[in-house]
Amino acid sequence: MGHWKIWDFDSWAERYDEAVARGSQVHARYGEVLERVVEVARVGPGKWVLDIGTGTGNLAALCLARDARVVGLDPSARMLAAARREFGPDPRVELRRVDDPFLNIPYPEGRFDAVVSTYAFHHVPPPLKPRGVREMVRVLKPGGVWALGDLAFWDEEAEREALRTYAWLEEEYFARIVELQPTFAELGMELEAEQLTPVTWVLWAVKPPKRQRGPL
Repeated sequence: MGHWKIWDFDSWAERYDEAVARGSQVHARYGEVLERVVEVARVGPGKWVLDIGTGTGNLAALCLARDARVVGLDPSARMLAAARREFGPDPRVELRRVDDPFLNIPYPEGRFDAVVSTYAFHHVPPPLKPRGVREMVRVLKPGGVWALGDLAFWDEEAEREALRTYAWLEEEYFARIVELQPTFAELGMELEAEQLTPVTWVLWAVKPPKRQRGPL
């Protein structure tokens, strides 16, 4: 395995919400991205939602506004502390610190109606992204929705072009949509993709319903 970057998520905790509110290039149309993820994930009353990389809780808050119950996972204790200050003692939300929340989800198979994430999957190294997808789908109920909003690219050529075009675009572990498609296909899922900015996409896929056993 290669040597992957290590991010100091704790140091972002106090300034993250201010940064996204400014609507910088990285977070252009930030609110729309979050709203769209919640929409395609079919978040609604009584649904159980897993928010991976929940950070300060912005996406989780939108899910709660739709009367869902939310579990938020994040590797940063300070990010989670900020989220707890925001939510207070709300019994509909549970926040847990997990070192590798995309790769090691501490819940059983078929636990959630939706698994969502925004602006976090680009921290997962490319060789581990298929494993992360399988782990997220594992905890989805049959018929549940996986939905993600993040900086991403259609393919390697599109990523190279963007890195040449946008000087502010840091070279991180951006997902390439065509490289995610085979993993979803193996799981019997069709990956949908909607581009909101030149570098921002919302992706989603529905887990197949459980097959009904025919008569013997």
